[in-house]
Amino acid sequence: MKIALVTGRIAYEMVREVAEKIMRENPGVEITVIQLPIPVAAMMTSEYLLRELPRHIDSLRDKDYVIVPGYTRGDVSLVSRELGLRIIKGPRYIYDLPQMVKYILKGVEFSTIEPADSILEAEKEKIEVEVLREAREKASVDKYFDINGIPVSKHYPLVVLEVYADTPRDLEKYRVAASHADLISIGVPIGFDLSKTQRIIEEAKTLFNKPVGIDTGDMDIINELSRQVDFINGVSIENIDVLTSMIHAIREKPIILVGGRGVEPKKLVSTARYLREHGLEKIILDPVLQPPLQGLIESLTAYIEVKNMQSEFPVLMGVGNITELVDADSIGLNALLAFIGVELGVELYLTAEASVKTRNATLELKKALEMAVIAKKLGKPPKDLTLNLLVLKDKKLKTSIPVRAENRVVAVEKSPWKPDPKGFFKIFVDHSNKTIIVQYYKYGENKPVLEIESRDPYAILNTIIDRELASDPKHYFYLGYELAKAKIALSLGKEYEQDRELFTVD
Repeated sequence: MKIALVTGRIAYEMVREVAEKIMRENPGVEITVIQLPIPVAAMMTSEYLLRELPRHIDSLRDKDYVIVPGYTRGDVSLVSRELGLRIIKGPRYIYDLPQMVKYILKGVEFSTIEPADSILEAEKEKIEVEVLREAREKASVDKYFDINGIPVSKHYPLVVLEVYADTPRDLEKYRVAASHADLISIGVPIGFDLSKTQRIIEEAKTLFNKPVGIDTGDMDIINELSRQVDFINGVSIENIDVLTSMIHAIREKPIILVGGRGVEPKKLVSTARYLREHGLEKIILDPVLQPPLQGLIESLTAYIEVKNMQSEFPVLMGVGNITELVDADSIGLNALLAFIGVELGVELYLTAEASVKTRNATLELKKALEMAVIAKKLGKPPKDLTLNLLVLKDKKLKTSIPVRAENRVVAVEKSPWKPDPKGFFKIFVDHSNKTIIVQYYKYGENKPVLEIESRDPYAILNTIIDRELASDPKHYFYLGYELAKAKIALSLGKEYEQDRELFTVD
């Protein structure tokens, strides 16, 4: 296949390098790079191409495709017809060209009007969805064992959400987080009331409709609840004698065997083998991930050793030990830990949302693990996927500096606050219900006259306008500004406080 890439002067060398890379990776593809006398390729229009491309017609005549920059303005189909060439628009970014050529070779059609980006994204998404589908399918066949129908496998990693509840009612706050988890682990302190724990387990099974286990070091509770739960977490190798004495009760239950600091990986593995010989077939190993500056590197080394010395037992990594014990945004921590874990071959990941700063951590971890599965299958870093965890920053430059107006004013003064005679508003974010709450007050009154609730700030503002609850245009600007902050806070799982900035980056 013969392809011509059209570009401007500034990008010429970069496009030529990319063209050479494409030809190395795709034997049989010949690429010619055509440089037009324009500095920036994004300045091209269909009219410009109609004027300039005829000068290169001898180089273009035998090409199967002529790819012009994605930023080219106008429909290039007219240029195609006039010159008798098959001209299509490429992507906006040079480094997406190799992917476009691969899709051309597969027969994917590109546009003369729209940049190739949307088609590339759609094709990439198809591939990623198929990778995840295949991973789940393989997991259902090639597995260690099931946990109440959920396969534990090397092909598709599982997320275990640790929840803490004193009463069944406390479980409600985990409803959203649990929707992104595969398994639910209920933390039970030593000596906790048995009947209360039983009620919590039953409510968790009904509320979450997922396998539910307990995480406890209390062997008496384990013995009493073994028939009620789907798996048992937090069993220390120090309790091996007690564990073997109750094998008749827990023989069919998956056990997460915990090592930890001071426990040699060899000891953890040999204990698991000993228990298997005594009748426990479903064992998961947890070498225990330590927090940074408290043994993190040593514990990662233990994970490597455990994976290298055996393949008969799946391994769990408690990423919540990092996200809960580091004052940094959990989204980046979850991403890095998921990528490390999948590279090591870890099969299960335990997380928690025990604090405000780890709100949404379960979703973050699930998404990061799926990115890792896709990237590993495709043999590339977790980059340039349709899935990503870029929330506060962007991957690509999407805006340009506008043409500046001749008349410019630098705004320096903020107008003094004046009360709106119609009244005032208090704004809150309810993360449990994913809504914004706005209360309307009249001056001199301690109770709100009206409460407005919605996930959509526009709907709230429209209600305020329709009911004429404000009169000052500056008040409406203020409400719009605060509602936008509330919406961002809701989306990010961040706390919102009226009249205070959301972020501090200085």
